[in-house]
Amino acid sequence: MSNNELVIEKDYKAPIQSVWTALTDCNQMKLWYFDIKDFKAEPGFEFSFSAGEGEKKYVHICKILESNPVSKLAYSWRYEGYAGDTVVTFELLPTSGNTTHLRLTHAGLESFPSDVPDLSAENFREGWEHILGVSLANMVETDTIKLDFNIDAPADRVLQVLTHPNHSWGTAFGGGALAHTDWKEGSDITWTDLEENVGARGKIAVKNNGKLEMRYYDAIDPQPNEQLGDYTERFTMETMPNGQTHVAIEAGPLQKLHIGHHKA
Repeated sequence: MSNNELVIEKDYKAPIQSVWTALTDCNQMKLWYFDIKDFKAEPGFEFSFSAGEGEKKYVHICKILESNPVSKLAYSWRYEGYAGDTVVTFELLPTSGNTTHLRLTHAGLESFPSDVPDLSAENFREGWEHILGVSLANMVETDTIKLDFNIDAPADRVLQVLTHPNHSWGTAFGGGALAHTDWKEGSDITWTDLEENVGARGKIAVKNNGKLEMRYYDAIDPQPNEQLGDYTERFTMETMPNGQTHVAIEAGPLQKLHIGHHKA
């Protein structure tokens, strides 16, 4: 490593394919990085985008120099109207426990004008630390929502409210949500918004006096015979000596990016 290279290394609790997809799929990139339409991780592909703090925006001009799927991606990085040419390189390495090590190298920063603070090496370090340490981590890593509370009603009544076809407790979610199902164990369940747009499909995996569990497909429109995904919603209800019901909810795994929205 030369003194003119900025190097940042991060470890992610996510498989290498997930990290690579986040780095190269334009639909995912816009959620954590920049909105680069029709991005292709192919040598020679040129792209540009505008970004910056506040009112000051910089037009980034880039070209893919190297792309080795799931291991290395490199592209040139310069700015319209400013001198200087740099190269950004992402290198991925699978590590134990289905995790991934990422090494970012941003070389050539000394070629940018020294009288533009936004283009200083320190500013780039702060930017990349946030992008990789927060934004990308929230995109590729997952977590499980866990909530618990007491309800002044018996457990069978709580389950009845959760599964009664005329009770629309799902509308409490942001934007409203409706469950289309007969709530029988093994039956299909489809969640839609109030305009009948489908948001998720799955199965009622377990339903008894103390437990309601729903498992979901990864795709909104699963193919015939497609296996259920990992995402599961589990409600556990336990009647307490005072007659109240203790309700524990687990939902996940979810991308950390979406945890706040679902938890609210």
